[in-house]
Amino acid sequence: MLLSMPARPARPNVVISSSQDAMRVPRKKITALVAFVAEQEGAAISDVDLAVVSRSEMAALNRRWAGRTGPTDVVSFDLSDARTRGISAQLVVCGDIAAEQGRARGCGVQRELMRYVVHGLLHLMGYDDGPIRAAAKMHAREDELLAEFLAKRSRRRRPRRTQSTRRRRRK
Repeated sequence: MLLSMPARPARPNVVISSSQDAMRVPRKKITALVAFVAEQEGAAISDVDLAVVSRSEMAALNRRWAGRTGPTDVVSFDLSDARTRGISAQLVVCGDIAAEQGRARGCGVQRELMRYVVHGLLHLMGYDDGPIRAAAKMHAREDELLAEFLAKRSRRRRPRRTQSTRRRRRK
């Protein structure tokens, strides 16, 4: 009897555009982050269209789609339909807000941008940040996923110490 392994979900197709100049967008890192979140949450994500926009662009989107004045950090749209295998999403994040908040929190602008990406994905996976308890749960999961992702990437990039590098360091 042959046992078949479950098929590994396909990596999401991630397309990233940027129309802002507040920060550099780490495209490879964000693409890997989307795949990581999908894997950790057990969700199938087929594709993500991520737009990093300016404060004025985000304010216009927020007014149009949420009826609120001023910019917000992230807006997510579920574009999935019956033909889509998994979540098909559009995320719009504000580069200006990520830059401001990242500096204010002391965590860095790219990390703050990645937090918004995780937040938008979690919304599409059913998380809600309206009620206080639900918001606390969502933000805790957001922090956990981002920390795990960054820790995994730093372990992978850390060079191995060989015998010759140990000798050089002692001198």
